Amino acid sequence: MGAAGREVRARFLKILLVYLAILIALQLIGVAYILHEPSLHRGIPLAIFLGTILPVILALIFMKFVRIS
Repeated sequence: MGAAGREVRARFLKILLVYLAILIALQLIGVAYILHEPSLHRGIPLAIFLGTILPVILALIFMKFVRIS
């Protein structure tokens, strides 16, 4: 792998780590909310939003604004 390939890989790994850190932070927010206010009526929609919809939106944002090469 050439120098350009290593540079692209390093940048990709940085972006991936930022994305995963944001996802972990979102999950921690969800867990804290459920522990603070244990209500199924609010918890299930929040879990659906934080667990499925928001990661997809976040991935689309990353794909739109981050150019790997």
